[in-house]
Amino acid sequence: MKTVRVLRGLIAAIAGGVIGCLMILLPELRRAPSPPVIAFIPRTTGINLAEDMRRGAQAAAQMAGYRIYWNAPTTEDDVDRQIRITESAVRGGARAVILGPSNPRGVTTMLDQLQKHKVPVVIVQTEPPIPPGSYLTSVTPDQWQFGKLAAQRVMQITGGSGQVAIVGLDRATPETLTRARSFIDSLASHPDIEIVTQAQGSVQTLEAEQSARVVIHAFPALRVIFAVSADATQGAVLALDSVEPKAKIALVGCDRDLFLADDLRSGKIDSLVGIDAYSTGFEAMRAAVTGAGGRPLPMPEHVRPILITREKAAID
Repeated sequence: MKTVRVLRGLIAAIAGGVIGCLMILLPELRRAPSPPVIAFIPRTTGINLAEDMRRGAQAAAQMAGYRIYWNAPTTEDDVDRQIRITESAVRGGARAVILGPSNPRGVTTMLDQLQKHKVPVVIVQTEPPIPPGSYLTSVTPDQWQFGKLAAQRVMQITGGSGQVAIVGLDRATPETLTRARSFIDSLASHPDIEIVTQAQGSVQTLEAEQSARVVIHAFPALRVIFAVSADATQGAVLALDSVEPKAKIALVGCDRDLFLADDLRSGKIDSLVGIDAYSTGFEAMRAAVTGAGGRPLPMPEHVRPILITREKAAID
């Protein structure tokens, strides 16, 4: 009898412990599973363009029941870091990737591997370096329209004659070359507008400033600078600020960014060509969700840019 009482006590203690553990674990068992993840890896974070895309993507992800993994290099030209971040996100279970390539050619091998493993990828910010396919599409600005809009503005500023310089060309960033070609082609029928130089650019602001300063000093009769990227535009703003006496040179820049918007309102920039980054992020996430759900990715989409003048910026 004594043995039976001991066994009963032991069984009761074990049962009580099991029930206690279940009571502790019950909230965890009832908790809904974490939503699936889509990785968004832009060129860098913290800039207005990237953050606006993030807000748009976040809105689309929440509507579809997905969560964003958001990460990027600290500088726009760190392609190796961007590749590591992307590969880590995929290994961590990301169902799809939205990627703004720091260097399109530099990510070609990685994109080939992601397609081989059937990971849907949506490219933003620049054209894909390889043809789209079942697991690759894009939501990108219509880069040709950037140059056309800038050329139209230059015609208004100059009245159809005068010297114009292009700054910010960067072979690692193909959209800068496309914008410049479109700009030149659009002005080809206006022989009184002389494009005096096409200067190389840099993602480093101080280098972009120095490049613009060289152009300004080399061409005293310069009427307009067309800067084909946000970095080139900021560098040109700084260069024009440092010129004494102040040169009467109009600056037509590219890409909407917070500091550039301030310079536009203050009159340091005549106008900016940019895109609706929120809509870009929203549409890119919608495409990524489609792929993550096992459906074919939609066809590539181009986002038309708009010209933002000082007057419009003041209203906004």
